Amino acid sequence: MAKYTLDNLPIVKSKYKVIALDLDDTLLRSDKSISQNTIETLQKAQQQGFSIAIATGRHPKSAVKFMKQLGCLNDHSYAVCLNGAGVVRLSDYVKYDHHIGFPLVYKETFTGDRVKKITAFAHEHGCKVHGYSVTEGLVIEDHNPHTQREIDNGFVGFKAIDFTKVPDTEEFFKLLIVGEKETLDTVRATLPEEFTSFFSVVRSEAHYLEFIPNHATKGTALEHLCQALGYTKDNAIAFGDAENDLAMIKTAGLGVAMQNGFEMVKEAADVITLSNDEDGVAYLVKKFLD
Repeated sequence: MAKYTLDNLPIVKSKYKVIALDLDDTLLRSDKSISQNTIETLQKAQQQGFSIAIATGRHPKSAVKFMKQLGCLNDHSYAVCLNGAGVVRLSDYVKYDHHIGFPLVYKETFTGDRVKKITAFAHEHGCKVHGYSVTEGLVIEDHNPHTQREIDNGFVGFKAIDFTKVPDTEEFFKLLIVGEKETLDTVRATLPEEFTSFFSVVRSEAHYLEFIPNHATKGTALEHLCQALGYTKDNAIAFGDAENDLAMIKTAGLGVAMQNGFEMVKEAADVITLSNDEDGVAYLVKKFLD
């Protein structure tokens, strides 16, 4: 279980400078809203010198959307996107004004030859895929329920393609195998070494098995984000709930799991805060504010 409780957590206010926030089931409540309490708390944190950053599996457009809701978007706002495949300076993304080809501070990609191999493996198990192409944006096979949620949450549109015929040289940020939980349990248990040696493979939720290239994670991307801000990973407080947050929780100076989080995340965290529906982010951040 976590190293500290909420009652005995050491409060060293001068140590932390960056607050990295997962979105779904962490910053966002179950209805995808952000409470006024959380908004006011994070604005106060920013006023007191904290850099507020989003760390998400989603596209940068989602990070911009929610940073605007927080009232924390400025020229020094960054985001870890696509589960660690990219770090974006959000002001640069806004100025670029397009969801494809945007500038990145850091990125990891892979090519279509690997996409086709994962797709064939997914199809053997009766699953579908979708992913994020560098040149095409969100690309899908069809409107299955799990891919449809990606479309609904992404705000970037989509393009339907045949994943078995993508060009070998086309670059991708990440690919997802999507299906029922029990099926993905079997898929993950039988992944070939060719995949696991190259990709970070994580469950972002029950129906998504995500492949991020070159073992990039939210944790490796958090280090790049902190460097861009002039800090180290030890200066970061990171909040998350799911397996794709695990590396970030372990990397940050203070890793915070949500009470509603996966057990593996809560076991790895330094402290467990309240749930996302109880303003767990705000509750913990307030401990470090004047």
